Amino acid sequence: SQANDKVENMYDVKKFQQVCQGKSEGAEVSFAYKGIIWNGTCQAQFFPSSSKVMLKGDEAELNSICQSNPQATSINIEGKEIKGKCALGFKAPRP
Repeated sequence: SQANDKVENMYDVKKFQQVCQGKSEGAEVSFAYKGIIWNGTCQAQFFPSSSKVMLKGDEAELNSICQSNPQATSINIEGKEIKGKCALGFKAPRP
């Protein structure tokens, strides 16, 4: 089997929130996206309000801010303030 290496940015804020809509935290999810089957769980995390923000989706701040402040409306990543909110969304398992 081969990995889909033709896709540069796999982080899709809307898709990652959509697959967890109506689910509870910790719920297992599986979905197809850009030729890849994604398996993971729904977890609280920070989602930027602008789709123009270039994030990889694995930045530590995206998860840590919601654990310490679930009502956060902005975070700072690499010196840049990013506006958004904490919400339930897809999270891939970490090794």
